[in-house]
Amino acid sequence: MNRGLGIGNWKLEIDNWKLERLPLWANVTGQGLILTTLALMAVGVVMVFSVSGVQVGEAAWYGRTHIRQAIFAAIAIAILCFLWRMDYRRLAGWRWFSPAVVLFVLSLCAAAAVFIPGVGRGVGRDLRWIPLGPIGFQPSEVLKIALLIILAALLGREDAPLKSFRRTFIPAVVLIGVSLALVVTEDFGTAAIIGVTSSVVLLAGGVCWYYLAGLVPFGAVAFYQFVVCKPHRWARIDAFINQTGTTNPSAYQPRQAVIAIGSGVEPAGLGAGLAKYGYLPEGQTDFIFANICNELGMLGAFLVIGLLLVWLVLACRVAVRAPDRFGALLAGGIGFLIVFQAALHIAVNVWLAPPTGVSLPFVSAGGSSLLLMSAATALIVSVSSRERYGVS
Repeated sequence: MNRGLGIGNWKLEIDNWKLERLPLWANVTGQGLILTTLALMAVGVVMVFSVSGVQVGEAAWYGRTHIRQAIFAAIAIAILCFLWRMDYRRLAGWRWFSPAVVLFVLSLCAAAAVFIPGVGRGVGRDLRWIPLGPIGFQPSEVLKIALLIILAALLGREDAPLKSFRRTFIPAVVLIGVSLALVVTEDFGTAAIIGVTSSVVLLAGGVCWYYLAGLVPFGAVAFYQFVVCKPHRWARIDAFINQTGTTNPSAYQPRQAVIAIGSGVEPAGLGAGLAKYGYLPEGQTDFIFANICNELGMLGAFLVIGLLLVWLVLACRVAVRAPDRFGALLAGGIGFLIVFQAALHIAVNVWLAPPTGVSLPFVSAGGSSLLLMSAATALIVSVSSRERYGVS
């Protein structure tokens, strides 16, 4: 069986072989991904319930975070268990009205709709949500996945000129640039994740590294414009640099997170943590890892980190063994996105990075993120469930 060595060297030889779906019972890697994802979701439901148990009891059922999280988790499980059966190759294509293009355009429209007065809803200073009745929808979560799909489709074509500056690099940069432009003003953390993940996909796809190096000055200008020139964002950077200072309000959350994690040396026990009683804001989302440590101690921390490492190993295995370049880039890109976001979340909680407002995948409260991350994982399982036959 001649598969080739580099991702950029694989060719889709449809005349010589075909892809057939591997049953889940015979797909050990796919089983592992599903079970690991379900385990992370279970930790998330339990911890969100524990942290949110102090909410006012008179709130309507849909106003209680832990109830919404349980409902979204049930929907996410259904998506994960059924969507993996879809042939991921149906998303590929670099033609008008292909699923990859349609999904990307729709996600751009949703991200742009956030800026329409009366449509977008603010979180603090930033517009990030579109209210849909009692729940909210975060378009940037869809855009993260849609961009990876269309980049994998662009670079995964059999005839893709991967080294071409005009035919490959410029179209990819336009797609990334438009996505970042719609996100960076309101959510710099998500924009940073999109930019880093997209760059990794381009490098893995075979794009010349020095093309990407030429974008560094533009990144520096963007950082100056959207961070240095924004007092509320620069205050977070300053709090990270001067961690011993006491006058910067932006240092309060990370300092409380470190205190909560440190108290996990003698864990309070599930449901008995004190950080959730107003000491640690955003304890259900941005700082849920700190609450896990506060209540479950190092055992809880090792459990979450261990599950994420297992998830990473399985996703890498799928990417390496993918039967075609599109599948490899899709699985590798999504895998990097989820693990990089998780690593950034944990780094913020232990004060190794400034606060970014990034959630912990599968664990933090949030319906949009949970559903989209589950759908993305299902795509990786779909890649793992295809094998090719007939290749000599």
